[in-house]
Amino acid sequence: MNLRVLIVEDEFLIALDLQDQVEALGHTVTGVARDVESCKRAAQEQPPDIALMDLRLADGTSGIDASRWLYDVQNVRCIFISGNLDDETRKVLAAVEPHAFLGKPILQHQLAQELAKCVSEFRVSD
Repeated sequence: MNLRVLIVEDEFLIALDLQDQVEALGHTVTGVARDVESCKRAAQEQPPDIALMDLRLADGTSGIDASRWLYDVQNVRCIFISGNLDDETRKVLAAVEPHAFLGKPILQHQLAQELAKCVSEFRVSD
């Protein structure tokens, strides 16, 4: 199964690296967003199966807000990516049922493992 993945990351080079990794794993990147509003637009234009979500986005916006919108409006879960995934942050994120948490820097084998879990979950729910 080929996943449709939305990347929400404000750092251009990190977003580009994530896009390369996702595509190398055989999945499709539906869009790259830098903030909450561009995340909403991208998700409405091409609904994703999963989102790779940074916690701190451009213009001071929050990946938490973007993930809440994705979950509430489109029932899309996120793989959160951050250099700061402390226990308090994980508690706040529990409300949007995150698929996983990955620390930065992102290692391709970790991303591959989490996307493979997503594929398995989608197959079970079909």
